[in-house]
Amino acid sequence: MVLALGVACWVVLSVGCVTTKDAVGGGDARLDEAGRPDAPEMKKGVSSCGAEGKGDLSVLDGRTGGPLTCLAITITAEPTACPATSECPSTTLFRGLTNRDGRALSTSTFSSARVIAVADGFATATVNNASSKPDGVIELELMPPDGFWLKVLDGEGNYLQDVSLSFKQGDTVLAQLRTNVLANVFFSQRQPFSGQPVTVEAQGFQSVVVNDVKELGEDGHTLVLRR
Repeated sequence: MVLALGVACWVVLSVGCVTTKDAVGGGDARLDEAGRPDAPEMKKGVSSCGAEGKGDLSVLDGRTGGPLTCLAITITAEPTACPATSECPSTTLFRGLTNRDGRALSTSTFSSARVIAVADGFATATVNNASSKPDGVIELELMPPDGFWLKVLDGEGNYLQDVSLSFKQGDTVLAQLRTNVLANVFFSQRQPFSGQPVTVEAQGFQSVVVNDVKELGEDGHTLVLRR
């Protein structure tokens, strides 16, 4: 599924993406490996994590691919038809702490909704056209509030995991990054797609010239590579 939360073809999604893939860490030595804020401390022997159980909302760290455990988060749903720039009626799906698996259980069913996740220390993550389904899981990928990220897909919308990418302006190499298991790469210090065009190269794929983030899908965070 190509996201719009987090997550996706030249996305984000704001900001974040929701996907339907399993998550594990990944990245490149040049990436800033700063992790998420520490989970709330345990107090008086009472768990500071959410209730254990499967949960139909899975909250992932878009940089590492791992679950965001014991994280205070608010997740709401609003009609996709309502413009994102407007004040839309919303339903709270979850407010509290994720469990040790990064899961949360929604309190309402929803269909073709824009699902929005808000948590301190992360940018707001959005998934468009999400629907609750029996035994289904909606994945929300949260990203840091600063920096810039990309989700890298092939021409059929599949995740391109563990792929090394070079970003160049002319003969100057701006960055060399490797996608993680969520097919994401993260630029911690800069937004590379401003100013001069950037050429993206990956072995086995055609090079892509990006002139502006507007060419990175509806969410401005999706990069599509073709063989």
